[in-house]
Amino acid sequence: MMSFKDLNNLKLSFLLLIFFLYASDYIFSQDLSEHKSQIKLTPIKIINLLNPGFELSYERVHNGNFSTQVSVAYLVDCLRATPYEDYSGYRIMLEEKRFHFKRKSHRHYFSLEIGYYTANMINSAHFVPQGIEWGDDLYYESLYEDIFSLKRTGTIINAKYGIQVIIKHFTIDFSAGLGVIIHNITHSNRLNPNDEMDSPRHPNVYHMMEYEGKHSMPNLPLTLKLGYVF
Repeated sequence: MMSFKDLNNLKLSFLLLIFFLYASDYIFSQDLSEHKSQIKLTPIKIINLLNPGFELSYERVHNGNFSTQVSVAYLVDCLRATPYEDYSGYRIMLEEKRFHFKRKSHRHYFSLEIGYYTANMINSAHFVPQGIEWGDDLYYESLYEDIFSLKRTGTIINAKYGIQVIIKHFTIDFSAGLGVIIHNITHSNRLNPNDEMDSPRHPNVYHMMEYEGKHSMPNLPLTLKLGYVF
């Protein structure tokens, strides 16, 4: 569960980033449009199969070609989209956009996005006692199921291409891209921390995000945001 200290740190980070966006606007502003700010929600993240939650974004245009967006998410699996119990955490993302094709009703952009997230959950998996290798006669007979606490933190780096459609004071922001997540995964409250987690015959993304240790995995960001322009 997210502690009060984590929540206060998240609020402080968000306020500092908003202050930075307003301050930098005075430095970089050139030929600003009438509406420079956007507040957006990301409904699709609620049913995300890996890191579901409620995400709020604020975007500030610096000039006609650049904008900066900060997104904060409270991670919670309210629709039971994942196989975990007591899933909770938070995520914060910072995205810099470069617009290259603009019309009154829409504009296209390239962007670079970086961020960090942490999540805690209760997980179940199969383990095999230390010293028994895959292929041994006793391997499958020795497998046992364990329920334990899993903590996952990740550094996220994405390169994306997107389009913003603006209809009066409302916007639809769609983007897709390619990135990487650098994970640090830890287990606690296991029956025997020295035993090895069983690997599925066909590795899947859930196993990659449950295996203890530090490792990276590819990321395919696909985002649809709905918001208000002012």
